[in-house]
Amino acid sequence: MALVRSPISMARGGSVAVISASECLSQSLALRSALDLAFGANVSLDTPTIAHLALSGCTNASLRCDVIVLVADATPLAALDLVLSAIDPSAAPEVILVTRATADARSQRDALVLSPDENSYVLVGMIRGILRCAAARRVVAQELALVTKVLGSLREELEAREEEIQMAAMVQRDFLPLHRDLEHGFQVATLFRPLAGVSGDVFNIKPLDDTAVSIFIADAVGHGVPAALLGMAVSRSVELVERQGNAQRILGPAETLDRLNRNLIEHQRSTTRFATAVAALLEFDTRTLRIASAGHPPCFLMRAGEMPRSLEMPGGLLGVFPDEEYLEATVVLEEGDAVVFYSDGVEQALYASDGPGHPRAFAAASGASSADEVIERLAAELDTHAGSLHPEDDVTLLVLFAGPRSDAGQKRAAA
Repeated sequence: MALVRSPISMARGGSVAVISASECLSQSLALRSALDLAFGANVSLDTPTIAHLALSGCTNASLRCDVIVLVADATPLAALDLVLSAIDPSAAPEVILVTRATADARSQRDALVLSPDENSYVLVGMIRGILRCAAARRVVAQELALVTKVLGSLREELEAREEEIQMAAMVQRDFLPLHRDLEHGFQVATLFRPLAGVSGDVFNIKPLDDTAVSIFIADAVGHGVPAALLGMAVSRSVELVERQGNAQRILGPAETLDRLNRNLIEHQRSTTRFATAVAALLEFDTRTLRIASAGHPPCFLMRAGEMPRSLEMPGGLLGVFPDEEYLEATVVLEEGDAVVFYSDGVEQALYASDGPGHPRAFAAASGASSADEVIERLAAELDTHAGSLHPEDDVTLLVLFAGPRSDAGQKRAAA
């Protein structure tokens, strides 16, 4: 019997290809005869087109039909791979494998399986059912191919956006002062864990002259890129000094927040964007820390032998109330003291069933000998707490630690 090596034509009744390995030629011809007899010897628009192919011919053919019957007893899996590689992806045919292979081997490929001992009527019934659904299957296959293409494009777009966010996160982190040794024995250390790559939390430690340093931490509303952009705008709007001719005047924390609040309100447009913040000014000589807050979680003073003390100050959110008044609190730091500045993501991560857990975490971190040690202890508390597994907000901690005075600092304080 001559082997058909051309693409199989389609008719309204569908099309069937019987493909045979060389050792199963007589068996496949018998199946072909049974199909011709069952569907009608004369091809018409209402009957399927039935063709016969040699397995070796699959390497040169693009199989496009509704049903493929593969008869291959000796090497069924390898033979099926050869057939699957030749199928036109847009055709999406149903494959029926006629083989004596074991069930375990057959389960490795996507094919309906029949034993050669089955009655040919079983095969005919299967093909009839498949052909009745062929048109619908082709439509579904085309829609699936379209959806797959769209999903592929979306995946590429999401991967590109994720790469951009990661690059933005690297830039944001590069501009943050994660650790700093200050003058006169003071240290600063931080912990920074964004919720979504980039963070709406911002902070800065900026020496103003030889006598003072400014500490600023803010939390912009929301998460991700919008919050990060707002946080950047807040950070760039902070005024710490005022020029007066050739001299400059250092602004107090309350004045800094007042100017920042008015600046944000001035730039509000159709939507109200707000932030919380804490501004602090550390005076080296007197070791005095002045603090003002704008709706931000209060700082905590950790002193050896004492429970952590909240440094609460009144003050409304930034960017909401134009006439808001900000007040200051003052604390004189002793050697070994630590002041913790943090965002509300820390409160959420450490919240427990019996209430806020961050005061207990601060108490556990008291008595440390450096800013880094305080951060290490607080990070351990976060890591062992259930709220850190699924954080709801950006997490930021900033610790100011008062170490022993330097010789220069002692002389200046005595003078």
